[in-house]
Amino acid sequence: MELRKLIIHELIKEKESNQVEIVLSEELVPNNDESTALISALSDSYKSDRILYAIFDNSEGKYFPEKFSEYRETHRNGNEFISFTKLVMGNLIGFIKPVIFATGGYFIFAEYRENGYNFVSIFLIRDVEGKILRKTRNSYSIQTVEYVDTKNLAMACRINENRIDEDEINYLSFTQLRQQEVSEYFKAWISIQQIESSSDYTKALYTIITQIVPPIDPETTLPYPIETFRNLVYSYASSSPNDTVNIRDLSQHFYGSPNTVSDYANANNISLDTEFRYNKRQLKKFVKLEVNRDGINLKFSRGTLNEKIRISEDDPNIVIIESQSFANALRVEIENN
Repeated sequence: MELRKLIIHELIKEKESNQVEIVLSEELVPNNDESTALISALSDSYKSDRILYAIFDNSEGKYFPEKFSEYRETHRNGNEFISFTKLVMGNLIGFIKPVIFATGGYFIFAEYRENGYNFVSIFLIRDVEGKILRKTRNSYSIQTVEYVDTKNLAMACRINENRIDEDEINYLSFTQLRQQEVSEYFKAWISIQQIESSSDYTKALYTIITQIVPPIDPETTLPYPIETFRNLVYSYASSSPNDTVNIRDLSQHFYGSPNTVSDYANANNISLDTEFRYNKRQLKKFVKLEVNRDGINLKFSRGTLNEKIRISEDDPNIVIIESQSFANALRVEIENN
């Protein structure tokens, strides 16, 4: 990780109160081993939490996207980064004040490069034991970071600037709390708009499962064949009682680690919510292919491709189905009609 800028502001608000106070820092936190360790730990904690993907709502009057866009057009020096964070922190008061159960904490703004991508992230942590942050005159000092887990990381948002520059969707990602009302103010402040569908995420999962190294088959001690792995993932997902897939649970089930699949998605720039409702039609593509053209509807198991069904090597317009039982059934159908 290459840490470029870091600043910490404190928002003071008690639960069941609408009194809000902001303590703004006037200086960046020194860029040293401790600050880099903090952001690395928060980034790791963030990636292990439940993550959803989105874009900015750039409709008129959305303050955070406007100020972020303005910051990106500056020279992006330390003072300009400080000014951007102070402006959006001031705007935050109006969003959090009416939320009775929301509490304050430390808002950590970080600009850094990780795994080849440029990020601007906002982490909200609650340093309940006072072991991580210490107030100085105009900023904060960071104590030795041994462990930062999701009980400290309350909410977070990460902006992938590479995706913005390349006009890609889903350049925002954020953590989703179970307390919907509490997390909604954070999403409203950032101006988050979710656009991906269950179909898109099911397609993304298929891409990952097709490309990632399959897990080890305990019976053979070799990686599963890709067709077998697809079938296993299909069976695992379709057995969900509420038609949802949790990527961390799926990864733990097949790889013995909750982060293997999501780490692969991050490394390959694939957007995938940690938990999503799968699309049944797209999920069937793990085990079946379906083509509907020229009045012909052909649906078959992927396992039969290139075995019983194949495209002719001599003529790309000829599809060969080599199956005695299929041919017999077709003859019967023709005779009956």
